[in-house]
Amino acid sequence: MKAMSWGILLVLATALAQPVGEILDRVEKNLQEPWQAMVQGQIQGPGGQEELKARVLAIPKENLFRIEFQKPGSLEGNFTVITEKEVWNYLYLTNQLVISPKGKAQVQGLGFSPQGLGDLKALSQGVSLRLVGEERLPEGMAWKLVGQAQEGQGFATLELYILKVDPRPVRFVFRDEAGKVLADLRVAEFKKAALRPQDLKRYPKDAQVVRR
Repeated sequence: MKAMSWGILLVLATALAQPVGEILDRVEKNLQEPWQAMVQGQIQGPGGQEELKARVLAIPKENLFRIEFQKPGSLEGNFTVITEKEVWNYLYLTNQLVISPKGKAQVQGLGFSPQGLGDLKALSQGVSLRLVGEERLPEGMAWKLVGQAQEGQGFATLELYILKVDPRPVRFVFRDEAGKVLADLRVAEFKKAALRPQDLKRYPKDAQVVRR
């Protein structure tokens, strides 16, 4: 029994010794080609807890990501485009495209910058991630990373789950300083897709463009 216990501890120690950077590199290599997925879960909105559902489109080699919101009602019709240097927030009700410097932008009503949903390297620049273990999720075994966010991120801590067999993020849990969950989001319906930059950058021709 003692030998088995030591063996378990050794396996755990070896797993935890794996650098976070190596895990993120695996994700980056696995997600080189354009892909799309659905992100869904619960968020803390202005009126309380709400359901979030959004489609994410990504062209990683172009540092280009698009998030199209379907739920909650306050975000329905809105979309966010993340480029190498900017974040574009399209507001359906006002037909405005608000362009802000990357890293400072927030989605109206969401409470945190969404760029990390598609760009983990960008996310890790604002969050000091560390590996704390592994957890079995419906998708399979996943690495569990946790981290403290730098000031101005829109959240205080993050739990990030990365699928081992097919390295990619499958769950994000954002919390505030009091530990309250701001968002608990899962990534589903992941698939590679034939996408072009113009597909992700499109917006209504009559939209008012505002720079901040």
